[in-house]
Amino acid sequence: MVNVSDRLAARLREAGVGRVYGVPALAVDPLVRALGGAGAPEFVQTRGEESAALMACAEAKLTGRPGCCLAPPGAGVLRLLAGLYDAAADRAPVLALVGADPAPRRDGGPAVRHLAEVCVYCEEAAAPELVGDAFDRAVRAALGDRGAAGLVLPHETLAAPAPPGPCGPSGAPSVPSPVRRPDPGAVRRAAEVLGGGGRPVVLVGNGGRAAAGRAARAARQLGAGVATTALARDTLPDDLPYLAGVAGPLGSEAAAALLGECGTLLLVGAEDLDPALLPAADRCRIVTVDRDPEDCPLDPGASAVRVNGEATACLDALLPLLRGGADRGWAVRVERTVRAWRAAGETRAHRYFGTSVNPRSVVAELSERLPEGAVVTTDSGTALDWWTRHLRLRTGMRSLLSGHLGLPGASVPYAVAARFAAPGRPVIALVGDGALQGGGLNELITVRRHLDRLADLPPLVFCVFSNGDLNRLTWQRRAAVGDPLIPLSAEVPALPYAEWARLAGLPAVRCDRPRQVGSAWAEALGRRGPVLLEFVVDGETPPDWATARTGSARMPGAGSWGRRLTRARAR
Repeated sequence: MVNVSDRLAARLREAGVGRVYGVPALAVDPLVRALGGAGAPEFVQTRGEESAALMACAEAKLTGRPGCCLAPPGAGVLRLLAGLYDAAADRAPVLALVGADPAPRRDGGPAVRHLAEVCVYCEEAAAPELVGDAFDRAVRAALGDRGAAGLVLPHETLAAPAPPGPCGPSGAPSVPSPVRRPDPGAVRRAAEVLGGGGRPVVLVGNGGRAAAGRAARAARQLGAGVATTALARDTLPDDLPYLAGVAGPLGSEAAAALLGECGTLLLVGAEDLDPALLPAADRCRIVTVDRDPEDCPLDPGASAVRVNGEATACLDALLPLLRGGADRGWAVRVERTVRAWRAAGETRAHRYFGTSVNPRSVVAELSERLPEGAVVTTDSGTALDWWTRHLRLRTGMRSLLSGHLGLPGASVPYAVAARFAAPGRPVIALVGDGALQGGGLNELITVRRHLDRLADLPPLVFCVFSNGDLNRLTWQRRAAVGDPLIPLSAEVPALPYAEWARLAGLPAVRCDRPRQVGSAWAEALGRRGPVLLEFVVDGETPPDWATARTGSARMPGAGSWGRRLTRARAR
């Protein structure tokens, strides 16, 4: 007999869900069993609910289709929330399916109350005949509002015979998506501001992903510099001579310089931009392009020309009206700034001190060897700094990260999801040792569980920066107090990661020599399937933002001071 779970699995497939990441339990067993059937999405068992939500979020970001996670009731819902906050903050469409206690409650029970804090929509379907419509509403909300949507399903509902009505396979839920055309008057005013202003800069955010090529064309017409937000890092190739990197509180020096000097600013889908980065309104004229007014990073009362509509439609209307930039000297200056920034990065990446591996060189050497179509994930520690500074993406490559939350430990689940969602692409995860210990090691067990099917696919490389320290936190503290000699303040227990991977049955490569970084990458990327690549790196190499605050390219003596203090404590 066909039950509700069988029908729900079919509906998930029709909605574009390729796999469901989750943790099994008695409350959700009927659905787990249905997901193993022919034509149903695959069920990928994770080591924890947080990882399941992060994987669903990564799949949604990579594919544009809804990601899906599954959790049992009780504490499982609470653990799921951390990953769902990532989807909510970065506006990724994720469907969270959660089991419920046997007895339905009028208020939906604790699961609904918890999920309501992070989801754009949440509902309990307490009877079989309610599941179909509730599922449609949840998927429409996730895709239409771009966020997490929760559906709470009691065990008795999942196991009940499927009714012939709404829960049947009636086709994928449709999401009305008419192209929103901009107001012609707003487009004309925007063209006048952009054509008449000086020192133009174009900034592309996550909401402008589909229009990034048009934004680059607008920049060429205006003679403008271009920057992106972290989430939009992969929308434009890094070989553009006027692309100044990531604009963020700890982002590119070149992007910060352009934003600090620009006289005209075009924001394209910059919903994920930190408003603190925006120049003062009294010295810069701003044009915003956003689908909805609430997506704009500016305060509602801030002075700007606002063009609302689909980003592609807005720029299609704007481009024919743009006049060429009158100040060609600004365009020359932009390219000179970008060249100098990149040259400084190359110089810093090729320095090393003693026998320690420069962490900058790890990402710089990767950039030279990135396979076509690669997906690069990164964590929120100093791995993010090297990703921001030294990674050079080409057309067709993707990058994934927890943008707003900077969630520690997201890189490994993101990479695992990217491997399942894009089996033909090489995948590289950049992760610090602290983040790896914070949850990543657990999900390497998930990789080991599926090693047979992953072994013949393109490389899946987990690149670990091993420095025995929560390095981003340490540098933030050093920069805050201005003292290079404070002891290591966020120590990470030493762990031989390559040996651990081999013990778990995964191939591994270890590098602790500066001159062997390139050959280590060549060995890892030359393999098929998963491999852990451990670099023992110099924790005294500061990120650019720390260098700017302290005035030193390296903090000599800080590491030896921390090691002396550690030895003294051990005695």
